[in-house]
Amino acid sequence: MASEKVLQRMECWLGKADSHPLAKREADLALLLAKNAEAWEKYGQFYEGWTHEEVAELLEAVRAAS
Repeated sequence: MASEKVLQRMECWLGKADSHPLAKREADLALLLAKNAEAWEKYGQFYEGWTHEEVAELLEAVRAAS
């Protein structure tokens, strides 16, 4: 079962899937998990307080929804 944090983010993202494709979100999350410095500089502010495991859980949820 996904955490509340992941469920909330997915609900928000699924509502915006037409303007922000899940494939792009998947690619961005994969870069974050790979500890890509550029990705963290660009998107890290949106994941303050998130653990590595929570970001991985979100990536799995995005993949399942795609």
